[in-house]
Amino acid sequence: MQNNSDINKFLSELGIKDEINIEQNLGDGFVKLKVSEAERRQALQDIKCVEDIVIELLRNSRDASSSNIFIGTKKIGSKNRLIYYIDDGIGIPLKLHGSIFEARVTSKLESAIKDEYGFHGRGMALFSMKLNTEEIKLNFSDTNRGSSFFVNIDLEKLPEKKDQTIFPKIVKFDNNLNIIGGVSNIPKTIIEFKLQNPLINIFYGSPSQVIFTMRKIAKISSAYKNLPKFNNFDEVSDYVKSNKDLKIIFFPSLTENYMILSKIVKEYFNLEISDRNVQRIIYEEFNELKPIDVLALSYENYDGDKNFLDNLDDNENNEKKLKENKKFMSMYDKQKLALRFKDDEINYIIKELKSQINKEGMKYLIKIKEPVDFAKSNNFLKINIEFEEIE
Repeated sequence: MQNNSDINKFLSELGIKDEINIEQNLGDGFVKLKVSEAERRQALQDIKCVEDIVIELLRNSRDASSSNIFIGTKKIGSKNRLIYYIDDGIGIPLKLHGSIFEARVTSKLESAIKDEYGFHGRGMALFSMKLNTEEIKLNFSDTNRGSSFFVNIDLEKLPEKKDQTIFPKIVKFDNNLNIIGGVSNIPKTIIEFKLQNPLINIFYGSPSQVIFTMRKIAKISSAYKNLPKFNNFDEVSDYVKSNKDLKIIFFPSLTENYMILSKIVKEYFNLEISDRNVQRIIYEEFNELKPIDVLALSYENYDGDKNFLDNLDDNENNEKKLKENKKFMSMYDKQKLALRFKDDEINYIIKELKSQINKEGMKYLIKIKEPVDFAKSNNFLKINIEFEEIE
């Protein structure tokens, strides 16, 4: 029979803090764990890297019948990775928000499946994420309105691939698209999922680009013209609560006031965007994200690798085409500061300007000839003034 110190040493080596997690001491170093502790230890092994977090979130969105998924990421120094994750799926009822991060809580009683990543539907994914991250938070979700998650990952505890900027190459074999090479990073994880789920639109970029793109998508929808624009956040909150058919991806379009937009993205997406970037979103100075397009990636990521070209038909034409279409992801569009001024504001400026010029022009017997034209171009406001003599 082992003494208590031996048992405690053994438990310490197992990572079990005390005997409360043991259902039975079997002797000779063997114990029978309680179900809760066995689940906890299993869940800790489910998530081994940041990319595992991403794939589990994607699988949940797929199973929630999402058509659009938005993933914004940001790295804080070298220690933390932040993930802002939004989908437009069936959502989670308000009454269940306090339970979804518990073990064995699942909506897939009759629909659990085994996919390319293993068995899905045992109610352990969000529980595993909670155990393996510094913070995971459900910012907003409701029935048929989509979901918004925030994840803060300590990279010293849960690593990620060092280079998150490399996209894999896509080639076509026997009419099937295949991934060639690449680092098993977040982009590759997303693209692998996209290949298996081609009908889901996945938008991936910076958090600011994600908010900007949601606003752009909302503007081309038939519902946009009926959306009110608020200058008070309490009114936004009341509108969101009372309009149960409003999807979460429309929330950033409920204002044109940058201060209110800051509050919206903080409340519903746990996002803190600088005032400058919020203004850039309002003034449409970001590049809009496009859905991940696996066909285009074979062009965008060509880097001169001849082995890659050897796998393609008509190498000479493909090489030329690939070089012509090589692109680089950029966050900002060219600044268009002049476009921030509304026409009536510019007309007011011109009116004041004409008054001052005509006053000074009296001593030279000249005045401004009407009309005065103006043009807005990127960062320039061009006002064309023609003079005529005073008769």
